[in-house]
Amino acid sequence: MAAANTVEATRSVHLRAPAIGLATLALGLSLVTVGCGGAARSAARVSPSRVALSPPCSTRARGELARSSGIAVDSVVSSPFTASGGAASCRFSARDGVAGSLEVVAELDSAPQAYYRLDREVVEFSQNVIWAHLGERAYPYPIPHLGLAADWFPSENQLLSTDGVRLITIVVSSLPAGAGGGARVAASLARSYLGPLVSP
Repeated sequence: MAAANTVEATRSVHLRAPAIGLATLALGLSLVTVGCGGAARSAARVSPSRVALSPPCSTRARGELARSSGIAVDSVVSSPFTASGGAASCRFSARDGVAGSLEVVAELDSAPQAYYRLDREVVEFSQNVIWAHLGERAYPYPIPHLGLAADWFPSENQLLSTDGVRLITIVVSSLPAGAGGGARVAASLARSYLGPLVSP
């Protein structure tokens, strides 16, 4: 029984392995390309820290959230704040009598080891699901093709993703009825924050 629980607790980590393999393959191919010289060499020297990453309340993020939730962009209000842990964050809201309400928070945590912290969060939450007997539906599940890794936590209405530089947390409290689900809207918003992928 304990072995089965351990497998369940780490299942999203194992399901993420193909994405990690692809990221590693892409890194290897880029190193081969760098060895060939030319324009690829100068492009490979761009440091992730030098790439301009979108701030939490960026125009792009606001527009993406409006589009994915089916609300006019002028109806979406964004309010920047700093989370208790010090991460730059944004609260998006909208009240539209026709479309419904929107309440979404995005947190962009630039502390080191973003990928490993995401991985640890998934494993620890999965263990809590087991110990608290929350049931199969509470397990986080991977969202493919989103950053280095991404997981949706259905019981928390929360998405975690990373590009290797920042840990992106999207919490969806309220969406219009026709938005198509929190995981889809959160993934769409997370894409607006992702920078170039940096292997852990």
